[in-house]
Amino acid sequence: MSELINNRQNRIEIMKTLVRQLHDGSAPSKVKSQLETMLKEADYSDVFRMEIQLIEEGVPQESIQDLCDTHTHVLRKQLDLQETPETSLGHPVHTFIQENAALTERTGLVKLLVAEIESMDNNDDALPKMREIQLQLNELMDTDKHYRRKENLIFPYFEKKGVPGVPAVMWGKDDEVRDLLKGTIAGLQGIDSIEASEAKAYNLFTVIPSVEAVDEMIYKEEKVFLPTALDLLSDVEWYEIYSQTEEIGYCLYVPEFEWMPEDIELDQLDIKSMDGKIQLPTGLFTLEEMISMFQTLPFDMTFVDKDDNVRFFSDSPERIFDRTRAILGRKVQYCHPPSSVNIVNQILEDFKSGKETQARFWINMGPKLIYIVYYALKGKNDEYLGTLEVTQDLTDIKNIEGERRILTYENAQKERK
Repeated sequence: MSELINNRQNRIEIMKTLVRQLHDGSAPSKVKSQLETMLKEADYSDVFRMEIQLIEEGVPQESIQDLCDTHTHVLRKQLDLQETPETSLGHPVHTFIQENAALTERTGLVKLLVAEIESMDNNDDALPKMREIQLQLNELMDTDKHYRRKENLIFPYFEKKGVPGVPAVMWGKDDEVRDLLKGTIAGLQGIDSIEASEAKAYNLFTVIPSVEAVDEMIYKEEKVFLPTALDLLSDVEWYEIYSQTEEIGYCLYVPEFEWMPEDIELDQLDIKSMDGKIQLPTGLFTLEEMISMFQTLPFDMTFVDKDDNVRFFSDSPERIFDRTRAILGRKVQYCHPPSSVNIVNQILEDFKSGKETQARFWINMGPKLIYIVYYALKGKNDEYLGTLEVTQDLTDIKNIEGERRILTYENAQKERK
């Protein structure tokens, strides 16, 4: 065993020396050949330990972050041999991996659209294709929830176990991905026409780097970070992560399975009781009663918090506009088509400034008349708390005439017809 440990540390020392050479400006191709010569038995934990030790030895975190993509690329041949970790359905790692699959699907679609634009003549109108790219990039902004779960739920356990350096480096890389996506989307929002020649340049220098950054983070997570986290955290700790996941939300995937660790006593788990009543200023409910009430109301509600994140929607059986839990935690701007984002932003800006408190719309959806109202929610001190969207089908109400003073059940009327 001691020989194995010594051999592993020797490999790590050599890797650290070579990565330092990268830091000092040595050519990646030269370093790569040296690494591949001695890394035949390296695995993800070697990479992880190497980064920890480099940070402990005084290499600045920013330098490790700058070199992260380079040494991952150099080690890719070895990391490719590592299998994606397998866990039971519903486990937080299983959810992360399913989300990565959904993200990969979106980055693939973007690359396909970019290739289609590449085949266009330079003077062709590329705006429709660029709008399709924008829609996919809006979907990719869901990475924010994926990254926040990683940063706020998993990273603290690394820090508690004395390994804060690697999460700090990865958090920095997460922020780089966020900034790339935000910048790319902002650029697309500012155009109302674009020829294929301009689109090709924008895709080359902005769109492709953004989706490649997403793909690169997926690779780092599945080949290094998640396998390491599985080794580091206990089932009890994973359950604590699992129990807090809903609060942040999911990324393009909603798990259909509940997860409970095997061979763990319930008293070891920090399970918060949901059987108590919820006290409000004008009364109280059990949780079950409140859920039933929201499901029964004859209109749909969606709540967006003061930071423009979707936090809640009612799920009545006959909901007018589709909603899934995947939108929870997503910026509301990314839940709308590009053509209407300016209207959404205008409403939010007017609500936040106090200029307006309500915005009403009504639209025809086939034979139905749909009424949509946005309300600014205010706190005790008139501070902006968020926006409530209320949507109702007015078709039957519009057709009401006269009075009804006698008890009549709608189901009984339908049966007689």
